Amino acid sequence: MTALARLDDEKRELLARTLCAGASRDEMELFFSVCDRTGLDPFARQIYAVKRWDSRAGREVMQTQVSIDGFRLVAQRSGEYAGQTSVAFCGTDGQWTDVWLHDEPPAAARVGVYRKGFVEAVTAVALFREYAQRKKDGSLSGMWPKMPSVMIAKCAEALALRKAFPAELSGLYTAEEMGQQDNPPVAPAPQSHVVAVLPAPVEAATLPQDAPAVADAPKPVRKARKPQEAPAATPTATDAPVAGPTDAYPDEYEGAFRIHRVVRRPGRAIAIEATGEHGAAWIATTVKEYADLAEESINGKLTMDVARVGKALTVMRVLRSEQPPAPEPAPVTDGSDLPF
Repeated sequence: MTALARLDDEKRELLARTLCAGASRDEMELFFSVCDRTGLDPFARQIYAVKRWDSRAGREVMQTQVSIDGFRLVAQRSGEYAGQTSVAFCGTDGQWTDVWLHDEPPAAARVGVYRKGFVEAVTAVALFREYAQRKKDGSLSGMWPKMPSVMIAKCAEALALRKAFPAELSGLYTAEEMGQQDNPPVAPAPQSHVVAVLPAPVEAATLPQDAPAVADAPKPVRKARKPQEAPAATPTATDAPVAGPTDAYPDEYEGAFRIHRVVRRPGRAIAIEATGEHGAAWIATTVKEYADLAEESINGKLTMDVARVGKALTVMRVLRSEQPPAPEPAPVTDGSDLPF
């Protein structure tokens, strides 16, 4: 019996309120199913649920992630885990070493996992540029600037363990592997356009229909044609001006906001009116718990990590809140004055 199978309803409700806050009933059932299959304990932080923005779904979607310790535990419980090689690092010169002592991050890490019945270790290589988590300006974020060798080593180890134990770990990824999913999209490099200059079309010579077919018939005269002007470009939908954001905040921002009111509308995103470092803004969220925290912080401050999705700022996570003074009645609105 797994640790999750022994959980009573009270502890399952505790999971839903804390480690899996904001997850739907279906997402919770899916998470419990993965916990049962792997035998990992969410209270021990071996497995956990993470909300990430899905641009295709247009909302935050729950994903299951496993810690590197959870990967090791699953491999050990299989009874076929036989250890692993030491981590090796290399720079852009391709020279492998057991310890990375340079100031700049390693270019790659390599780990091998031994499994009983295999003739050699299952080896995996993780490239730093493919897994590093970055901010919008391209700089490293999270733990990547502090411990780059440790982070890329975890990615290589997770790759090797999943290759060695595919039945047990298929479809499961660690936080270190999935951090790059939150990286801002990379703008495509500008392409040079080559314009081919074609020769002017030559009009074929024509003869009058009643011209005599004799040897001394006059030669056809080539008609001169004025060059045609290129037709005016037809305006398209992309030429129309696109409305920009209604606030002065950057596309990614983390800071304190003073909360003024929270507007809930059936079937639409919850709107939070707030003022921060860059002025007033409407902030959207689809997570009920975030909206509840905002309501509790009306006339107080709430520190949030926000990002622009379309034209509206959206709450990515709530960091902390400060209790407000005595609340004042919020103005009543039907939502017609909101920007989204």
